[in-house]
Amino acid sequence: MIWAFILLAIVVLTALLAVSVPNIVYAVLFLLCTNISLGILYYMMGAPMVSVFQLAIFAGAIVVFFLITVILTRGGETE
Repeated sequence: MIWAFILLAIVVLTALLAVSVPNIVYAVLFLLCTNISLGILYYMMGAPMVSVFQLAIFAGAIVVFFLITVILTRGGETE
């Protein structure tokens, strides 16, 4: 039970960091940590299929999409 609270604290901390850091790449990496922690938490709660979808779709595909978007737009730099 204590591991669930530790993971919940990690989820809240990384979510707050994701919306508060000024660097977009770091925000996406904190979003990745949030989604991985949520996937582990879902698995611990007894929902393995939700955990698989959380890790595959949100931690995998969405974060890669965000990183590619940041790279292609050069991180929001102006010319």
